[in-house]
Amino acid sequence: MPDSLTAPPSHTPATQTASKQQLRRKIRAARRALSAHRQRMASRRLCARLALCPELKRARHIGLYWPMDGEIDPRPLLKRFPHKRFYLPALPRAARTAMTFLHWPGATLRFRNRYGIPEPVVGRSTSISPERLDLVLLPLVAFDPSGARLGMGAGYYDRTFAFKHQRPGTGPHLVGVAHQLQCVEHLPVESWDIPLKLVATDQRLYRRA
Repeated sequence: MPDSLTAPPSHTPATQTASKQQLRRKIRAARRALSAHRQRMASRRLCARLALCPELKRARHIGLYWPMDGEIDPRPLLKRFPHKRFYLPALPRAARTAMTFLHWPGATLRFRNRYGIPEPVVGRSTSISPERLDLVLLPLVAFDPSGARLGMGAGYYDRTFAFKHQRPGTGPHLVGVAHQLQCVEHLPVESWDIPLKLVATDQRLYRRA
């Protein structure tokens, strides 16, 4: 694992925030630098690995995401599992509220949210509550082998799945997906962070004990 992608130690909230921002910049740059060919091969290996996961095999309703900014692409799973129902998140209109998950059968998406990410249109696609999903594939910027996840910092996934803190064991399995280069030795965990059941990369699986 490259030392340049290892999270630096932190001792105060200010230095911790600064180190997270620095780590985000480094890993996002490394992720974007991957060639189109390497991205395609990484996506293929990731989806082959996920296809063998018992949690995904059993799942009927699966949340995934539209890859942006060099994120690894989970969308080929739709062709591998045509009998399952896949959903994409739609950002909330109001600040600090949960996302909505909308059924997406693989059709072209013309609407883009405020970050430029394609989304199904609310009201035109069947929605499902986050609690009723069986499994969700989460994008991330960095992760460590314990299942700690560093996202973009907006907190959408943490708010959407906050109910798992109050009701442990309920709701979907949360699975992080990433390029292997996004793995770091250690990430600090905040009280509001939702732990991942496992993380899948193009090279291996990390399962939380």
